[in-house]
Amino acid sequence: MNLYILVEGARTEVNVYPAWMHLLVPKLTRVYDFRDVAMDNYYLFSGGGIPHIYSHLMHAIEDVNDLNAKAGKVVYDYLLVSMDTEDVDRATVLNRISNDMKTNGLSLKGTQLVVCEHQVCMESWFLGNRLIFKNNPQNQQLIDCIRYYDVSVNDPELMGSNDPELNVAQYHYRYLQEMFKERHMWYSKSNTKEVEKPAYLQQLINRFNDTGHLATFENWYRFITSL
Repeated sequence: MNLYILVEGARTEVNVYPAWMHLLVPKLTRVYDFRDVAMDNYYLFSGGGIPHIYSHLMHAIEDVNDLNAKAGKVVYDYLLVSMDTEDVDRATVLNRISNDMKTNGLSLKGTQLVVCEHQVCMESWFLGNRLIFKNNPQNQQLIDCIRYYDVSVNDPELMGSNDPELNVAQYHYRYLQEMFKERHMWYSKSNTKEVEKPAYLQQLINRFNDTGHLATFENWYRFITSL
């Protein structure tokens, strides 16, 4: 079984996905050239953000089709594309992909396309860790965030922005940073070590099992653990 993964970001996903993949599907080994797959491999590539990921997806479809044709068999079982929804919904993302494929005259031959979105962004998922959340913070910025939306009780994926200068994804990112600061920890898109840990991942799994929150994280998790 082989998996081609196209992610939106060049930092967070590139760091976190391999760490989580190793924990959830240790049988899959990463390769760094999509042509080097043999058996039980995965290849991960960054699409460089929106809107570039859509054009990279078209190229990925062409690459996978060409590889399958040259091998005379299905080399990649799945092509997984993961991206932030931010201020759109899944239907909008799927419609854009479908239209781009039609415009380019593309269809996957033998390989299955799977779309797993992050609603709103990966930081929205990370906000679901209730052990990192502190009930009685001293940081005024975090206090203000909690007064607006308590992510320990309410679904982080459904939170908006309480700052006119920040879009929803940016607000989720700042909220997460304030949660970490309260614990004398640090998170940034290039410093994701804490969220890569098995205990952190388990807390997110517990969150959707206990509450039904983090629906897009659950969808991603269910797919990855089915491989």
